[in-house]
Amino acid sequence: MNLLKALFGNYSEKEIKRILPLQKAVLDLEEEYKALSDEALKNKTAEFKERLANG
Repeated sequence: MNLLKALFGNYSEKEIKRILPLQKAVLDLEEEYKALSDEALKNKTAEFKERLANG
């Protein structure tokens, strides 16, 4: 069993490897969004809804 685990890892380890790049991308955007005013953030929400509707 330990050999299989060593070769393939476990589910949690795989999920962490999959999620880490996404986490980094989100954290990289933090400063950009911190700098936005409340009004600009409201506009971003509308922009995101439009992008989602357009695919």
